[in-house]
Amino acid sequence: MIRSGRLSLAGLLAVGALLAGCGSNVTVQGGNDALQATTFTVYSELPILGSDGPVMDSIVNGEIVALYDAGGHVRYRSGGRARAYHVSVDSQNDADPTYGAWTLNSTQLTARTASSDLSTVAYIGDFDNGATAVSIPLNNEYDVLQLSPGSPYLGFTDKGPGVLGPDPDTYYPFGYPFGQRTFARLIPSYRQEATATLAYMRSLGVRRLYLLDDRADPLDAEIVPLVAAAAPAAGVDVVGEATVATGTVTSPGGQAVGDYARTAAAVAAAHPDAVLFGGAPTLSAAVLWSALQQAAPDARLFAPSTLAVPAFIENLTPATRAVTYVTSPYLEPDQYPAAAQRVFAQYRRLFPGMAPTVYSLYGYEAMKDVLAAIHRAGRYAGDRKTLTTAFFHLGVIHGVIGTYRILPSGDTTLDDFDGYRVGAAGQLVLVRRIS
Repeated sequence: MIRSGRLSLAGLLAVGALLAGCGSNVTVQGGNDALQATTFTVYSELPILGSDGPVMDSIVNGEIVALYDAGGHVRYRSGGRARAYHVSVDSQNDADPTYGAWTLNSTQLTARTASSDLSTVAYIGDFDNGATAVSIPLNNEYDVLQLSPGSPYLGFTDKGPGVLGPDPDTYYPFGYPFGQRTFARLIPSYRQEATATLAYMRSLGVRRLYLLDDRADPLDAEIVPLVAAAAPAAGVDVVGEATVATGTVTSPGGQAVGDYARTAAAVAAAHPDAVLFGGAPTLSAAVLWSALQQAAPDARLFAPSTLAVPAFIENLTPATRAVTYVTSPYLEPDQYPAAAQRVFAQYRRLFPGMAPTVYSLYGYEAMKDVLAAIHRAGRYAGDRKTLTTAFFHLGVIHGVIGTYRILPSGDTTLDDFDGYRVGAAGQLVLVRRIS
């Protein structure tokens, strides 16, 4: 981990694998460029501590690779003269070092710091739905462009089954419909994932489905009502629905395991082919998983992309891993364009001994999109509203994660998923692609 401070391009190459970390602030300079430039800051807010830390680190490193490829600056012309903005990334951690999960205080602090920093032009994050729900209104109030590599909750961008109350307007008190939205994401929403999940289930012969959602986490649970609404058209019969509260379990021996046993018994009595759970990747969710597997050993257990992370999978027993299936918009490496393979190669050169992940591509893409918006805004890029407008008018983007557009709602047109099963060692094993 690097202490806060700015690094030159030479410094970046020297520190390599140590670059990503809580509170690091990195400037990638373009060598001996004589152009006079204004420095802009892009804040990156991700849970880089805990079980998911290596994945989150790879996102931050992807952002840095994009800055490196750009030479640390964005060129533009003003008054007939060539000019450039220098850009730095300020990486912040929103995870509690003890539990590894995002915290309200950390998320609020970073969003407020970013909005009050006059050099800030964009905010990459957050990753978790709950953290994003906290940061969007704070960034929107100060017109800070926010681009997330995760956070599929539909209510951030649109209405639909399971969307809470007046969402998405809740998140834009100072923007849409009175001004402009400032949030976008690079992965499809739960609406597209619900369709993909049902297609995956059908391909595996699922006809009878039981649905469970987490009352303690309504944002992550939103995929359940979306699947319920789309199931009839997909030819899948929902044979039961129930709500659990996974936030009550603190250890595998906790009292709530008995509650899960009763829930699992009710699930088994409905004789489903499969069970889908919508909730957060907590230890409690893994305890629930074990109860379901013991009560209904012949049922496949389906998890959405928010559970396809080490924080959840590492806590599964061998028996539950054997019946666990997940959908994810983070595809296999060879399913991305040729440009992605070049990013992987560049990543290995800049961070010797560290392997990139497909998540690295989303950090890279987020930074590239921000840089493209700065270029499009030109001499007005320092005005946050102008920069956000430029971002939402980038048009068709031929990126390392595919070819897509960002819609006015903030959603992406990308909609590909992979269907996985969980291997004995906790790895994701590709079963099929889902478009």
